[in-house]
Amino acid sequence: MNKNKYLNCSLDVSRRNFLTRVAATGAALSAGKVLAQEAPKPPADPAGTVANSTVMGEKHAGMVVHSERPLTASVPAELHHFAATPNDRMFVRNNLLTPDIDAAQHRLTVKGSVHKEVSFSLDELRKNFPVVRTQAMLECAGAGRTGFVPRPSGTPWSVTGGMGCPVWNGVRLRDVLRAAGVQNHAGYVAGQGGDFGVIATAAPVIRSIPLDKAMEPHTLVVFGMNDGPLPKIHGHPLRLLVPGWAGSASTKWLHTLTVLDAPFKGTYMDTSYRIPRDAVKPGEKMPPDALVTEAWPVKSMITYPAQNAVFKLGQSVLVEGRAWVGEGAIAKVELSFDEGVTWQTAQINSATDKYAWRIFSVEFKPAKPGFTTALARATDDRGNTQPMAAKWNPLGYFWNGVHRVGFVVEA
Repeated sequence: MNKNKYLNCSLDVSRRNFLTRVAATGAALSAGKVLAQEAPKPPADPAGTVANSTVMGEKHAGMVVHSERPLTASVPAELHHFAATPNDRMFVRNNLLTPDIDAAQHRLTVKGSVHKEVSFSLDELRKNFPVVRTQAMLECAGAGRTGFVPRPSGTPWSVTGGMGCPVWNGVRLRDVLRAAGVQNHAGYVAGQGGDFGVIATAAPVIRSIPLDKAMEPHTLVVFGMNDGPLPKIHGHPLRLLVPGWAGSASTKWLHTLTVLDAPFKGTYMDTSYRIPRDAVKPGEKMPPDALVTEAWPVKSMITYPAQNAVFKLGQSVLVEGRAWVGEGAIAKVELSFDEGVTWQTAQINSATDKYAWRIFSVEFKPAKPGFTTALARATDDRGNTQPMAAKWNPLGYFWNGVHRVGFVVEA
Protein backbone atom coordinates (compact mmCIF):
# COMPACT_ATOMS: atom_id res chain seq x y z
CA MET A 1 0.00 0.00 0.00
CA ASN A 2 1.19 3.50 -0.79
CA LYS A 3 1.77 5.19 2.56
CA ASN A 4 2.40 8.63 1.07
CA LYS A 5 0.66 10.92 3.56
CA TYR A 6 -0.27 13.35 0.86
CA LEU A 7 -1.57 10.86 -1.66
CA ASN A 8 -3.85 12.35 -4.27
CA CYS A 9 -6.96 10.28 -3.62
CA SER A 10 -9.11 11.11 -6.63
CA LEU A 11 -12.66 9.90 -7.04
CA ASP A 12 -13.88 8.22 -10.18
CA VAL A 13 -16.46 10.94 -10.69
CA SER A 14 -17.02 12.66 -14.02
CA ARG A 15 -16.89 16.47 -14.19
CA ARG A 16 -20.37 17.85 -13.73
CA ASN A 17 -21.45 20.75 -15.87
CA PHE A 18 -22.67 22.85 -12.97
CA LEU A 19 -25.40 25.00 -14.47
CA THR A 20 -26.45 22.97 -17.50
CA ARG A 21 -29.46 20.77 -17.02
CA VAL A 22 -30.47 17.92 -19.28
CA ALA A 23 -33.80 18.75 -20.88
CA ALA A 24 -36.60 16.82 -19.20
CA THR A 25 -38.88 14.82 -21.47
CA GLY A 26 -42.59 15.24 -20.88
CA ALA A 27 -44.85 12.25 -20.52
CA ALA A 28 -48.03 13.98 -21.57
CA LEU A 29 -49.80 12.53 -24.60
CA SER A 30 -51.37 14.83 -27.15
CA ALA A 31 -52.93 13.50 -30.37
CA GLY A 32 -51.01 10.27 -29.90
CA LYS A 33 -47.64 12.05 -29.67
CA VAL A 34 -45.19 12.35 -26.75
CA LEU A 35 -44.30 16.01 -26.35
CA ALA A 36 -40.83 17.07 -25.15
CA GLN A 37 -40.87 19.48 -22.23
CA GLU A 38 -37.79 21.63 -21.58
CA ALA A 39 -36.61 22.18 -18.03
CA PRO A 40 -36.50 25.86 -17.04
CA LYS A 41 -33.14 27.47 -17.67
CA PRO A 42 -31.22 28.75 -14.64
CA PRO A 43 -31.33 32.53 -14.21
CA ALA A 44 -28.59 34.53 -15.87
CA ASP A 45 -25.69 35.67 -13.72
CA PRO A 46 -26.09 39.38 -12.87
CA ALA A 47 -23.57 41.89 -14.19
CA GLY A 48 -20.51 42.32 -12.01
CA THR A 49 -20.50 38.73 -10.78
CA VAL A 50 -18.50 35.59 -11.48
CA ALA A 51 -20.61 32.84 -13.07
CA ASN A 52 -21.12 29.71 -11.00
CA SER A 53 -20.01 27.65 -14.00
CA THR A 54 -16.68 29.50 -13.97
CA VAL A 55 -16.24 28.87 -10.24
CA MET A 56 -17.00 25.18 -10.52
CA GLY A 57 -14.84 24.81 -13.60
CA GLU A 58 -11.86 25.52 -11.35
CA LYS A 59 -12.86 22.91 -8.77
CA HIS A 60 -12.08 19.20 -8.46
CA ALA A 61 -14.39 16.73 -10.21
CA GLY A 62 -15.31 15.19 -6.86
CA MET A 63 -16.71 18.41 -5.43
CA VAL A 64 -20.41 18.05 -4.57
CA VAL A 65 -22.64 21.06 -5.23
CA HIS A 66 -25.25 21.62 -2.52
CA SER A 67 -26.97 24.75 -3.86
CA GLU A 68 -26.59 27.26 -6.69
CA ARG A 69 -27.88 30.44 -5.02
CA PRO A 70 -26.16 30.85 -2.71
CA LEU A 71 -23.37 28.73 -4.17
CA THR A 72 -22.24 26.00 -1.77
CA ALA A 73 -20.06 22.97 -2.49
CA SER A 74 -17.54 20.66 -0.81
CA VAL A 75 -15.48 17.50 -1.26
CA PRO A 76 -15.70 14.26 0.77
CA ALA A 77 -13.16 13.38 3.45
CA GLU A 78 -10.87 11.27 1.24
CA LEU A 79 -10.23 14.26 -1.01
CA HIS A 80 -8.74 16.12 1.96
CA HIS A 81 -5.77 13.73 2.04
CA PHE A 82 -3.19 16.50 1.75
CA ALA A 83 -0.97 18.39 4.17
CA ALA A 84 -2.71 21.59 3.05
CA THR A 85 -6.01 21.90 1.19
CA PRO A 86 -5.46 22.66 -2.52
CA ASN A 87 -7.47 25.50 -4.07
CA ASP A 88 -9.58 23.13 -6.15
CA ARG A 89 -10.73 21.25 -3.04
CA MET A 90 -11.45 24.21 -0.80
CA PHE A 91 -15.13 24.34 0.11
CA VAL A 92 -17.42 27.00 -1.36
CA ARG A 93 -19.86 28.94 0.82
CA ASN A 94 -21.53 32.12 -0.42
CA ASN A 95 -24.20 34.06 1.40
CA LEU A 96 -24.90 36.17 -1.70
CA LEU A 97 -23.40 36.27 -5.22
CA THR A 98 -19.71 36.10 -6.20
CA PRO A 99 -18.59 39.65 -7.06
CA ASP A 100 -16.06 40.24 -9.84
CA ILE A 101 -13.82 42.91 -8.29
CA ASP A 102 -10.96 44.75 -9.98
CA ALA A 103 -8.00 44.34 -7.63
CA ALA A 104 -6.21 47.37 -9.07
CA GLN A 105 -9.08 49.64 -8.02
CA HIS A 106 -9.88 47.96 -4.72
CA ARG A 107 -9.23 49.69 -1.40
CA LEU A 108 -9.60 48.74 2.24
CA THR A 109 -10.97 51.46 4.52
CA VAL A 110 -10.66 51.48 8.32
CA LYS A 111 -13.10 53.75 10.15
CA GLY A 112 -15.26 54.04 13.27
CA SER A 113 -13.74 54.31 16.74
CA VAL A 114 -10.28 55.18 15.43
CA HIS A 115 -8.11 58.27 15.69
CA LYS A 116 -7.94 58.66 11.92
CA GLU A 117 -9.71 57.01 9.02
CA VAL A 118 -7.26 55.30 6.67
CA SER A 119 -7.50 53.57 3.30
CA PHE A 120 -5.10 51.18 1.58
CA SER A 121 -4.73 49.64 -1.86
CA LEU A 122 -3.41 46.09 -2.15
CA ASP A 123 0.03 47.37 -3.06
CA GLU A 124 0.02 49.71 -0.06
CA LEU A 125 -0.90 46.86 2.28
CA ARG A 126 2.07 44.86 1.01
CA LYS A 127 4.47 47.79 1.26
CA ASN A 128 3.35 49.22 4.62
CA PHE A 129 2.98 46.03 6.69
CA PRO A 130 4.93 42.78 7.18
CA VAL A 131 3.58 40.02 4.93
CA VAL A 132 2.99 36.74 6.79
CA ARG A 133 2.30 33.17 5.74
CA THR A 134 0.33 30.70 7.83
CA GLN A 135 -1.70 27.53 7.45
CA ALA A 136 -5.06 27.67 9.19
CA MET A 137 -8.45 25.98 9.30
CA LEU A 138 -11.49 27.65 7.83
CA GLU A 139 -14.83 25.93 8.40
CA CYS A 140 -18.46 26.87 7.86
CA ALA A 141 -20.46 26.95 11.11
CA GLY A 142 -22.91 24.51 9.52
CA ALA A 143 -20.27 21.97 8.44
CA GLY A 144 -21.53 18.47 9.25
CA ARG A 145 -25.17 19.60 9.52
CA THR A 146 -26.52 16.35 8.04
CA GLY A 147 -25.24 14.52 11.12
CA PHE A 148 -27.96 16.05 13.30
CA VAL A 149 -31.28 14.26 13.91
CA PRO A 150 -33.70 15.79 13.13
CA ARG A 151 -31.80 17.60 10.40
CA PRO A 152 -31.99 21.40 10.73
CA SER A 153 -32.62 23.51 7.66
CA GLY A 154 -29.65 25.02 5.82
CA THR A 155 -26.88 23.83 3.55
CA PRO A 156 -26.81 20.01 3.72
CA TRP A 157 -23.11 19.68 4.46
CA SER A 158 -21.95 16.12 4.96
CA VAL A 159 -20.34 15.28 8.31
CA THR A 160 -16.94 15.96 6.68
CA GLY A 161 -17.99 18.73 4.29
CA GLY A 162 -17.60 22.49 4.56
CA MET A 163 -14.02 22.91 5.75
CA GLY A 164 -10.44 23.21 4.54
CA CYS A 165 -6.94 24.03 5.74
CA PRO A 166 -4.95 25.89 3.06
CA VAL A 167 -1.97 28.19 3.42
CA TRP A 168 -2.85 31.90 3.64
CA ASN A 169 -0.78 34.94 2.69
CA GLY A 170 -1.53 38.41 4.01
CA VAL A 171 -0.88 41.01 6.69
CA ARG A 172 -1.87 41.04 10.34
CA LEU A 173 -5.18 42.72 11.03
CA ARG A 174 -3.73 44.28 14.17
CA ASP A 175 -1.08 46.10 12.11
CA VAL A 176 -3.76 47.61 9.87
CA LEU A 177 -5.86 48.65 12.88
CA ARG A 178 -2.89 50.22 14.63
CA ALA A 179 -2.28 52.37 11.55
CA ALA A 180 -5.71 53.93 12.18
CA GLY A 181 -5.23 54.17 15.95
CA VAL A 182 -7.88 52.21 17.85
CA GLN A 183 -9.61 54.30 20.52
CA ASN A 184 -9.53 53.09 24.13
CA HIS A 185 -13.27 52.47 24.38
CA ALA A 186 -13.40 50.25 21.28
CA GLY A 187 -14.26 46.59 21.75
CA TYR A 188 -15.16 45.09 18.37
CA VAL A 189 -14.21 45.15 14.70
CA ALA A 190 -16.75 44.59 11.92
CA GLY A 191 -15.77 43.45 8.44
CA GLN A 192 -17.97 44.25 5.43
CA GLY A 193 -17.74 42.38 2.15
CA GLY A 194 -18.46 43.52 -1.39
CA ASP A 195 -20.82 40.70 -2.30
CA PHE A 196 -24.40 41.55 -3.16
CA GLY A 197 -27.67 39.72 -3.72
CA VAL A 198 -30.01 39.28 -6.65
CA ILE A 199 -32.40 41.58 -4.80
CA ALA A 200 -30.99 45.07 -4.26
CA THR A 201 -32.36 45.22 -0.72
CA ALA A 202 -30.45 42.10 0.43
CA ALA A 203 -28.65 42.81 3.68
CA PRO A 204 -24.88 43.29 3.25
CA VAL A 205 -22.66 40.66 4.80
CA ILE A 206 -21.25 42.29 7.95
CA ARG A 207 -19.88 40.39 10.94
CA SER A 208 -18.03 41.70 13.99
CA ILE A 209 -15.45 40.00 16.19
CA PRO A 210 -14.12 41.01 19.61
CA LEU A 211 -11.14 43.32 19.52
CA ASP A 212 -8.90 40.83 21.32
CA LYS A 213 -9.46 38.27 18.53
CA ALA A 214 -8.88 40.97 15.92
CA MET A 215 -5.55 41.86 17.55
CA GLU A 216 -4.45 38.22 17.83
CA PRO A 217 -1.36 37.78 15.58
CA HIS A 218 -2.89 34.97 13.49
CA THR A 219 -5.93 37.03 12.44
CA LEU A 220 -5.12 38.35 8.99
CA VAL A 221 -6.20 40.49 6.08
CA VAL A 222 -5.55 37.96 3.32
CA PHE A 223 -4.70 38.51 -0.35
CA GLY A 224 -3.14 35.12 -1.14
CA MET A 225 -3.99 31.44 -0.87
CA ASN A 226 -1.48 28.59 -1.15
CA ASP A 227 1.18 31.11 -2.19
CA GLY A 228 -0.81 32.31 -5.18
CA PRO A 229 -3.52 34.94 -5.69
CA LEU A 230 -6.67 34.65 -3.61
CA PRO A 231 -9.27 33.02 -5.93
CA LYS A 232 -12.35 35.08 -6.73
CA ILE A 233 -14.71 32.62 -5.07
CA HIS A 234 -12.63 32.73 -1.89
CA GLY A 235 -12.68 36.50 -1.49
CA HIS A 236 -10.44 38.10 -4.13
CA PRO A 237 -8.93 40.58 -3.77
CA LEU A 238 -9.12 40.75 0.06
CA ARG A 239 -10.71 38.80 2.87
CA LEU A 240 -10.44 38.42 6.60
CA LEU A 241 -9.04 35.27 8.13
CA VAL A 242 -10.28 34.67 11.68
CA PRO A 243 -8.73 31.24 12.20
CA GLY A 244 -10.43 28.60 14.32
CA TRP A 245 -13.75 30.45 14.35
CA ALA A 246 -16.91 29.91 12.33
CA GLY A 247 -16.13 30.75 8.71
CA SER A 248 -18.71 33.55 8.56
CA ALA A 249 -16.37 35.69 10.71
CA SER A 250 -13.78 35.61 7.91
CA THR A 251 -15.47 38.18 5.67
CA LYS A 252 -14.79 37.72 1.94
CA TRP A 253 -14.36 40.54 -0.61
CA LEU A 254 -13.43 42.78 2.31
CA HIS A 255 -13.59 46.54 1.67
CA THR A 256 -14.40 48.12 5.06
CA LEU A 257 -13.32 47.56 8.65
CA THR A 258 -15.37 49.45 11.23
CA VAL A 259 -14.11 49.64 14.81
CA LEU A 260 -17.08 49.58 17.21
CA ASP A 261 -17.84 50.00 20.89
CA ALA A 262 -20.32 47.06 20.85
CA PRO A 263 -21.05 44.04 18.63
CA PHE A 264 -22.53 44.87 15.23
CA LYS A 265 -26.30 44.48 14.96
CA GLY A 266 -27.54 42.91 11.75
CA THR A 267 -28.77 39.84 9.87
CA TYR A 268 -25.53 37.88 10.07
CA MET A 269 -25.13 38.55 13.78
CA ASP A 270 -28.63 38.54 15.25
CA THR A 271 -30.66 36.18 13.03
CA SER A 272 -28.18 33.62 11.74
CA TYR A 273 -24.90 32.22 13.07
CA ARG A 274 -26.22 31.82 16.60
CA ILE A 275 -26.13 28.87 18.95
CA PRO A 276 -28.00 28.16 22.23
CA ARG A 277 -26.21 29.09 25.44
CA ASP A 278 -27.35 25.77 26.94
CA ALA A 279 -28.37 22.52 25.25
CA VAL A 280 -31.94 22.40 23.91
CA LYS A 281 -34.24 19.51 23.09
CA PRO A 282 -34.00 18.37 19.43
CA GLY A 283 -36.65 20.19 17.41
CA GLU A 284 -36.94 23.20 19.74
CA LYS A 285 -36.63 26.79 18.52
CA MET A 286 -33.66 29.03 19.19
CA PRO A 287 -33.85 30.51 22.72
CA PRO A 288 -33.71 34.31 23.03
CA ASP A 289 -30.40 34.28 24.93
CA ALA A 290 -28.51 32.52 22.11
CA LEU A 291 -24.83 33.28 21.55
CA VAL A 292 -22.96 34.31 18.41
CA THR A 293 -20.94 31.43 16.93
CA GLU A 294 -17.23 31.80 17.58
CA ALA A 295 -14.61 29.03 18.07
CA TRP A 296 -15.10 25.54 16.68
CA PRO A 297 -15.16 22.60 19.15
CA VAL A 298 -12.62 19.78 18.83
CA LYS A 299 -13.12 17.70 15.69
CA SER A 300 -11.47 15.11 13.43
CA MET A 301 -12.04 13.12 10.26
CA ILE A 302 -10.52 10.07 8.59
CA THR A 303 -9.06 10.87 5.17
CA TYR A 304 -7.69 7.41 4.33
CA PRO A 305 -9.01 4.91 3.48
CA ALA A 306 -12.05 6.09 1.55
CA GLN A 307 -15.45 4.65 2.38
CA ASN A 308 -15.80 1.06 1.04
CA ALA A 309 -12.14 0.76 0.01
CA VAL A 310 -10.97 -2.85 -0.48
CA PHE A 311 -7.86 -4.45 1.02
CA LYS A 312 -6.45 -7.97 1.10
CA LEU A 313 -6.19 -9.94 4.34
CA GLY A 314 -2.66 -9.69 5.68
CA GLN A 315 -2.22 -6.23 4.21
CA SER A 316 -1.58 -3.41 6.69
CA VAL A 317 -3.83 -0.37 6.39
CA LEU A 318 -2.40 3.02 7.33
CA VAL A 319 -5.54 4.75 8.64
CA GLU A 320 -4.92 8.48 8.51
CA GLY A 321 -6.85 11.65 9.16
CA ARG A 322 -6.94 15.27 10.30
CA ALA A 323 -7.81 16.74 13.72
CA TRP A 324 -8.31 20.36 14.80
CA VAL A 325 -9.88 22.64 17.40
CA GLY A 326 -10.94 26.29 17.25
CA GLU A 327 -8.95 27.48 20.26
CA GLY A 328 -6.34 25.48 22.12
CA ALA A 329 -4.47 22.46 20.80
CA ILE A 330 -5.02 18.80 19.96
CA ALA A 331 -3.79 16.66 22.86
CA LYS A 332 -4.47 13.22 21.39
CA VAL A 333 -6.38 11.30 18.73
CA GLU A 334 -7.71 7.77 19.21
CA LEU A 335 -9.02 5.21 16.75
CA SER A 336 -11.30 2.25 17.31
CA PHE A 337 -11.84 -0.77 15.08
CA ASP A 338 -14.49 -2.45 17.26
CA GLU A 339 -17.24 0.21 17.34
CA GLY A 340 -15.77 2.05 20.31
CA VAL A 341 -15.21 -0.87 22.68
CA THR A 342 -11.46 -0.25 22.69
CA TRP A 343 -9.37 2.68 21.47
CA GLN A 344 -5.73 3.00 20.43
CA THR A 345 -3.75 6.22 20.41
CA ALA A 346 -2.66 7.57 17.05
CA GLN A 347 0.61 9.19 16.13
CA ILE A 348 0.27 12.95 15.56
CA ASN A 349 2.37 15.25 13.41
CA SER A 350 2.31 18.45 15.44
CA ALA A 351 5.00 20.45 13.61
CA THR A 352 2.55 22.86 11.99
CA ASP A 353 1.07 26.33 12.53
CA LYS A 354 -1.16 27.03 15.53
CA TYR A 355 -4.50 26.90 13.71
CA ALA A 356 -3.61 24.18 11.20
CA TRP A 357 -5.09 20.72 11.43
CA ARG A 358 -2.93 17.91 12.83
CA ILE A 359 -2.24 14.80 10.75
CA PHE A 360 -2.76 11.56 12.66
CA SER A 361 -2.25 7.92 11.72
CA VAL A 362 -2.54 4.36 13.02
CA GLU A 363 -1.27 1.26 11.23
CA PHE A 364 -3.99 -1.38 11.39
CA LYS A 365 -3.60 -5.02 10.35
CA PRO A 366 -6.99 -6.76 9.99
CA ALA A 367 -7.17 -10.15 11.71
CA LYS A 368 -10.03 -11.52 9.61
CA PRO A 369 -11.91 -10.81 6.40
CA GLY A 370 -15.14 -8.84 6.25
CA PHE A 371 -16.38 -5.29 6.63
CA THR A 372 -14.38 -3.24 9.14
CA THR A 373 -15.25 0.18 10.57
CA ALA A 374 -12.72 2.72 11.78
CA LEU A 375 -13.79 5.45 14.23
CA ALA A 376 -11.72 8.52 15.12
CA ARG A 377 -12.06 10.88 18.05
CA ALA A 378 -9.86 13.77 19.12
CA THR A 379 -9.28 15.35 22.53
CA ASP A 380 -8.05 18.91 23.05
CA ASP A 381 -5.71 20.29 25.70
CA ARG A 382 -8.67 21.39 27.82
CA GLY A 383 -9.93 17.82 28.15
CA ASN A 384 -12.79 18.11 25.64
CA THR A 385 -13.32 14.89 23.63
CA GLN A 386 -15.44 14.48 20.55
CA PRO A 387 -18.85 12.96 21.37
CA MET A 388 -20.32 10.09 19.41
CA ALA A 389 -22.95 12.59 18.22
CA ALA A 390 -22.93 16.37 18.67
CA LYS A 391 -25.55 18.17 20.75
CA TRP A 392 -28.47 19.25 18.59
CA ASN A 393 -29.12 22.94 17.95
CA PRO A 394 -31.79 24.71 15.84
CA LEU A 395 -29.48 25.99 13.07
CA GLY A 396 -27.32 22.88 12.85
CA TYR A 397 -23.99 24.42 13.81
CA PHE A 398 -20.75 22.96 15.16
CA TRP A 399 -21.30 19.27 14.37
CA ASN A 400 -18.30 17.44 15.82
CA GLY A 401 -19.48 13.87 16.24
CA VAL A 402 -17.11 10.91 15.87
CA HIS A 403 -16.30 10.20 12.22
CA ARG A 404 -16.47 6.63 10.93
CA VAL A 405 -15.28 4.99 7.73
CA GLY A 406 -15.97 1.42 6.65
CA PHE A 407 -13.73 -0.68 4.41
CA VAL A 408 -13.70 -4.25 3.11
CA VAL A 409 -11.06 -6.88 3.87
CA GLU A 410 -11.00 -9.72 1.35
CA ALA A 411 -9.54 -13.17 2.05
